[in-house]
Amino acid sequence: MLTDKRKSTTAKTTKVRKFSLVVYQRYHQVNRGLSTMIMVAGLLLIAAVILLRFFRPRVFSGDPGLLLLAGAILFAFGLARYLLTALFSRLAYVQCTPRNVKIQTPLMPVVFSYKRITGTRPTALRDVFIPEKQKGMRRRMLEEVWGETVIVVELKGYPMSKRWLRTIMGPLLLTPSGTGFVLLVKDWMGLNRQLADYQEQWRARTSKSVAPAQRGYYRSL
Repeated sequence: MLTDKRKSTTAKTTKVRKFSLVVYQRYHQVNRGLSTMIMVAGLLLIAAVILLRFFRPRVFSGDPGLLLLAGAILFAFGLARYLLTALFSRLAYVQCTPRNVKIQTPLMPVVFSYKRITGTRPTALRDVFIPEKQKGMRRRMLEEVWGETVIVVELKGYPMSKRWLRTIMGPLLLTPSGTGFVLLVKDWMGLNRQLADYQEQWRARTSKSVAPAQRGYYRSL
């Protein structure tokens, strides 16, 4: 009896937290080098045009404005790319609340109820995404976090079509086989505790709502 009360109190007092998704942080880390190179290329083009125009004016037979514009576009594109991936890394998180689980992606939130969850388990990232099977950008994003632990949330069904989820979330948040989400966060133990606490709270709440209905049904017989 005391144990049940303690568990109930723990579930009710669980503080809602936002756990940043490491996948989007890795996306920024992998892409920032290329973004910086594009910015530097734009600046170098602008500097070269200005210096040549000043010291070697005969090099340009016409107006160098197009080259300056190209350099400015390159710099602006690299800067926008850098800032956008940095923003994505800050915006993306997973959050457990008493009613549901919210995965905030850079494009839109994905929300699902505890009723959909069939199980949660911590496991090594390399056991979910086999290193030998990963190629290109996906491998570059994961190669520094193979040894990390992820939380796999197994579901009865996705809250929307899997194709649409892959479009807005990318493939690294979905289990390669089966139905579920792969959540890579720094504090995986904290996320695992919150999922367990709120699932327990949800079960207690739903069992209380079902019991009176059953009593009323038997009385009517």
